[in-house]
Amino acid sequence: MEQRRRFGDLLKRHRLAAGLTHEALAERSALSARAISDLERGVSRRPRRETVDLLSRALQLAPADRIAFDAAARGVTADLTRSSRGPGAMPVHLTSFVGRQDEIRATRELLGGRSARLVTLTGPGGAGKSRLAAQVVAELEGEPRAEAARYVELAPVAAVDDVVPAIARSLGAARPDGSARLDDVVDVVQDRELLLVVDNFEHLLGAAPVISDLLRRCPRLVVLATSRASLRLSGEYEMAVPPLAVPPRNATLPGDSIAQYASVRLFVDRAGYVNPSFALTAENAAAVAAICARLDGLPLALELAAAHTKMLAPQALLQRLNGVASGSALRMLTRGTRDVPPHQRTLRATMLWSYDLLTPAEQRLLRRLAIFAGGCTLAAAAAIRGGGASAAARHGEARGDVGAADIRAAQRGPRGRHDGASEDETLELLASLLDKSLLYLDEGPDGEQRFMLLETVREFGLEQLRAGGEYDAVAREHAQYYLDLAKAFGPLLFADDAKLRRSVAEYHNIHEALRWLFHHG
Repeated sequence: MEQRRRFGDLLKRHRLAAGLTHEALAERSALSARAISDLERGVSRRPRRETVDLLSRALQLAPADRIAFDAAARGVTADLTRSSRGPGAMPVHLTSFVGRQDEIRATRELLGGRSARLVTLTGPGGAGKSRLAAQVVAELEGEPRAEAARYVELAPVAAVDDVVPAIARSLGAARPDGSARLDDVVDVVQDRELLLVVDNFEHLLGAAPVISDLLRRCPRLVVLATSRASLRLSGEYEMAVPPLAVPPRNATLPGDSIAQYASVRLFVDRAGYVNPSFALTAENAAAVAAICARLDGLPLALELAAAHTKMLAPQALLQRLNGVASGSALRMLTRGTRDVPPHQRTLRATMLWSYDLLTPAEQRLLRRLAIFAGGCTLAAAAAIRGGGASAAARHGEARGDVGAADIRAAQRGPRGRHDGASEDETLELLASLLDKSLLYLDEGPDGEQRFMLLETVREFGLEQLRAGGEYDAVAREHAQYYLDLAKAFGPLLFADDAKLRRSVAEYHNIHEALRWLFHHG
């Protein structure tokens, strides 16, 4: 009786809001006035689907109201109105949104079309994927697919089996004990227009098929997901969310030119929250630009760094970030706000969240990749992973720019290893790390791909390398590899352009290798 009464109250409220009597609604819906009265008083049994549809059309309910109306009729507690601040409501942010206009425009175009029903925002931890998703929905205001947007936060969900109940709770479709089946969700959504925002999916990718099932069974449902890795589902559109643009390193630009970069605008904006007198000036512009470049334009890192402007001038902050000891940024950037998920409160926590999701083999490779300064080639990654110095020789031999004797010397290497399968295996691991937003690609000389780490990720990797007692052994392998490569290059005074380009690309690695050999032999 209680559930029937709830539906009856909802029916009466919509009828009165429309200014209709029982008789007027009966005429519009082709039902009897007595039947409508019985429904309102809770006398009738749960109404049939056809009856609910007739009443929804007669009352001209908005999409969100129709979903709640239908759910009440079936005995579940859905409330998909945008005005609701209960479970499933889009989060309200208390800081301004900066930049990302290209990403917003592209995502809106995908969601506004009829072909894109699953869009996944992917990017490294701290890139601002969740905030971007909320902003996209805010800018979709008035469009049918966003009228009943609902939000599902998966960060606190620990198990794959708990994903469906989490979605059901956001839709008000969960049972009294909090449990739910996929059918419960489908019954609420059915053929309604609905945008479902599913946030922080990366640690629950095994539940991704649930999204496919929902999309197949609910033809007008659209899903906007955020994840550090793609869901790898049919029909998925992946929208990369890279760090914000940063000024060129070591560039001398006036303050107004630096302010054109989104990373600088974000830093200045967030600094203003803790230090209202903070402003970008001619005196601090260079330091602010260098801070943004030092932190790779990563929004979370920039926000955490900006919090320190309450006590430190940008010049002093930059000096601390560039501290001699490795991991300065990880140690400093720990003053996150308390109203965000725990894994987003510090830079180290964000990195650890991503790291813990990797397989042991992926973790090992990520740690070892951190030894490279300025990225590396596939051959170099394979060598440091365990392929030995022979990879350096194969790298040069394939290019045809070193002598045969040099190649044979490099092939012998410090251990004489030759693992022909290592590059294929390493490539698989690199592809996985790339898919999980822990690597990015840069184009090296002659179109060769280089695998790069954000500086903050590299710091974390070095920290893990030291914590595991691996640093010295990996640094020695790195140094030996680049020593062999430098020998294979030979004198560069009269080298051709191709060899010069390759040597420039490896300058930082060779410099680090020689520095290590000078100190350790």
